[in-house]
Amino acid sequence: MSNFSETHQKIALVTGASRGLGRAAAARLAKAGYEVLLGVRNETDVADFVAEAAAAGEKVRPLILDVTDPATITRVAQVIESNYGSLDLLVNNAGIMLDGSWQGNTATTIDPDSLRRTFEVNVFGVVAVTQAMWPLLVKAGHANIVNVSSQMGSNTLHADPQSILADLKPFAYDASKAALNAFTTHLADAGRAVGIQVNSAHPGWVKTELGTEDAFLSIEDGVKTIVDLALLPPNSRTGRFEHRSEALPW
Repeated sequence: MSNFSETHQKIALVTGASRGLGRAAAARLAKAGYEVLLGVRNETDVADFVAEAAAAGEKVRPLILDVTDPATITRVAQVIESNYGSLDLLVNNAGIMLDGSWQGNTATTIDPDSLRRTFEVNVFGVVAVTQAMWPLLVKAGHANIVNVSSQMGSNTLHADPQSILADLKPFAYDASKAALNAFTTHLADAGRAVGIQVNSAHPGWVKTELGTEDAFLSIEDGVKTIVDLALLPPNSRTGRFEHRSEALPW
């Protein structure tokens, strides 16, 4: 795990960093030498994490960030601009699932409110945060963006009646991750001219609050794809949808 430059400590922002994959990613990045800004809705949720990191000589800093609240997004961008001047890494991890279960709301049963709320966090919030941080990422010279997606957003897999997703159609969540993947491909194109790499990560089915205890992977196993993409060196790869360095179908 290496930084792009040895001249200054790299700065990372991780959204949804209070628990699960977000917290695990932040911990791994701090150990890799980044100063990690923890995007959380309540600082007390990460008080223990901050103390543990400080004891280990690592730098993590909580910042109030609700991806559906433009005021908090603006404040975080201002804090980064005034304190660090640029941003080297953005991990868009914050996300929700309101379908009830992996075999929950379908395209014929999803209620408009659940669909709208899901997109507010999983898509519109990601776009808002990324657009606010974009000038700071450009200033870094070389930067990475990781959008935490899911293979549940793969239209290719959902269209195949023989695929592993054939009987899993929670529409709001799946559609939001498909839209997030579209954002990745479009943003990657915009980033090529300014040295910003943008990729979607499928962590796998992970034992988180969202993944449930029925999942196959531990959080430590699941965070690997996110961290690997976060630490990509410049001019390596962009516009990808990956799990453990393997390309997934869109």
